[in-house]
Amino acid sequence: MKRFLLYTVPVLASFAALVGAVWGRGQAARADELALVADEYVGLCVDSCARCAEELSGSVDEMRVSLSKLRVTASDSGRILALEDIVRESAEAQAFLSRIPGSQVKAMELTAFLTRAGDYARTLSKKLLSGGGLDEEDIRALDGMLSSCESLNGLLCERIASGSMPCGTEEFDYYDLPEGSGAEDGPSEPEYPTLIYDGPFSEATERLEPRGLTGGEAFPEEAAAEARRLFGEGFSYEGRTEGKLPTYDFSDEEGRAYLSLSVRGLHAVRWMSGSSGEKEGVPGEAEYGRLVSAAEELLERLGYDAMRPTCAQYYGGGALISFVREEEGVLIYNDLVKVTVDRETFEPIGLDARNYLFSHTEREIPEPVLTPSEAERRASPELSAESVGLALIPLTPQTEALCYELHGSFGGSDYVVFVNALTGEEEQILIVVSDGNGVSTL
Repeated sequence: MKRFLLYTVPVLASFAALVGAVWGRGQAARADELALVADEYVGLCVDSCARCAEELSGSVDEMRVSLSKLRVTASDSGRILALEDIVRESAEAQAFLSRIPGSQVKAMELTAFLTRAGDYARTLSKKLLSGGGLDEEDIRALDGMLSSCESLNGLLCERIASGSMPCGTEEFDYYDLPEGSGAEDGPSEPEYPTLIYDGPFSEATERLEPRGLTGGEAFPEEAAAEARRLFGEGFSYEGRTEGKLPTYDFSDEEGRAYLSLSVRGLHAVRWMSGSSGEKEGVPGEAEYGRLVSAAEELLERLGYDAMRPTCAQYYGGGALISFVREEEGVLIYNDLVKVTVDRETFEPIGLDARNYLFSHTEREIPEPVLTPSEAERRASPELSAESVGLALIPLTPQTEALCYELHGSFGGSDYVVFVNALTGEEEQILIVVSDGNGVSTL
């Protein structure tokens, strides 16, 4: 028995050690696998939180824009629309905030601000719908609300850029809003404290059928000849693209330039080639004049006449200039063509005429009923108007309205207000944003 134990025990011990070693290796491999999975999920969580933070910042910025427009809106209908936008945007911001991990206690004050902002906007909207108006107390509340949104948006952008998305109340003390007054709409309504393009209409919805095409359908050989006539040699036929606006497509041998001509009429639809430099920043008056002249020459050569520049943006060594058609002194914003000009050579390098080809048609422009001074009086007295002109703007994909276009400022921001020249109704308000890349509108 002793001899049996003498030989058996070491064997069993060795076997146990071998099993333990194998099991240990398996567990180590399993641990490594779980660690990799954990790292992957952590990465996904971080990416998801980063996207939510970006969306939160975007919703707060949209609230800021809506509040800015609300402050220069003269009509109750325009105010109601802006207030309803604020209600929706505050709800979206709360939804994105709830998806960012962190202490619920720390995020409570930010959530409270967003909730109260939306509730207060809904209360004012109901007040206007019931026939009431905005008094001085409401105006002060909206001014404070705008100031809070501006501060909040700036801090969110700063923290997102630095990778330290804030959740603590100590960073958001500016939305601790003063108590005092409220809005009442009946017994069931709680009381709320006073709260502290590239060119206009460039994204107009394309119509079911393009209205700016002329002539009949062409063959690919005719399109190739027209491409050479308009843009010189070097383009090879690539094929035909179907859709609402069928085109014949071409590209150069290096694949750095492309061109599309409409199947019907062989109108230049899109064209783009690379810029030769990396010049940045907003140009001076002399350079801007040369850029516009180069773009106008291209438009005239392509048959897009009577076009007037409205705004420009600058990036990637090029100037993207938006042009709209002008008839009888009226700007027609639906008839939009964008031209890109190389800032080093002052040669056109790009064109996008899709808006124009979908929208352009013979129009009967009515005579305005209001005078320019009457239109100015219909706008908010808060707006300091600097210029007034006539424009035809889209209301829906099928309808347009003749408006007076008022450029003015309020509170350090620039605005464009469109007042219907026939009815005096305020149709649209845009905020003009100028930065290192040019001018755009919100």
